[in-house]
Amino acid sequence: MRPIIIQKEKTVREIQTNLQNAKAVIFYNFHNIDNENLFILRKDLKKAGGFWKVYKNTLVKRALSSKKDLELQQANALIFCQKDEYQPLKILNKFDQENFEKSKIKGGWYEEDYVPGQTLTEWAKLPSKPELLQTLCYYLQWHLRKITYLLGEIQKKKEKQS
Repeated sequence: MRPIIIQKEKTVREIQTNLQNAKAVIFYNFHNIDNENLFILRKDLKKAGGFWKVYKNTLVKRALSSKKDLELQQANALIFCQKDEYQPLKILNKFDQENFEKSKIKGGWYEEDYVPGQTLTEWAKLPSKPELLQTLCYYLQWHLRKITYLLGEIQKKKEKQS
């Protein structure tokens, strides 16, 4: 085999391995983003437990042949989410809102299913997991405080009656 074919097969296997090891993968079009902003974005994604990798679109399609056809055009990056699958999505959405009039999120893989870019943009607007858990705990405690107050009032009435 020619060395270029061997290199391409190695790259396809690398993409497939990264897909299997990631909790989620986001396809992001980074066309027309200057290097300074791109560097900041990659740095923020790395802090959130994701890493940025750029592959040729044809090699990505070949690696995803068993999954779903994805129409990739222009320059695309694959963001592999290793730790938290939603934090990199929030970072990308915030970056898009600050720098562009529309989202550059093209789609992604979440829990072995393809999710379109528009859905991912909506997911990015949702509160984070810690915020949701904090809200849930607050409301659970609120009900307990309310019950405690009512029990205290019942006890005061019984004491007044006796």
